[in-house]
Amino acid sequence: MSDSNDVKLRDLVRRLPDWMRKDLASSDAPRRERAEDALHAMLLPLLEAGADAP
Repeated sequence: MSDSNDVKLRDLVRRLPDWMRKDLASSDAPRRERAEDALHAMLLPLLEAGADAP
């Protein structure tokens, strides 16, 4: 992972909403899955941009 992507990933993690942090740690499976899907949607553009980098 390039330094640029590392910084972007750290920024994304810092910006995670409180509801997502709580739901990722939830023991309620549907709630946790919703948060995982939301996190996936946030990470996908970052990963795709990193894959395009030389």
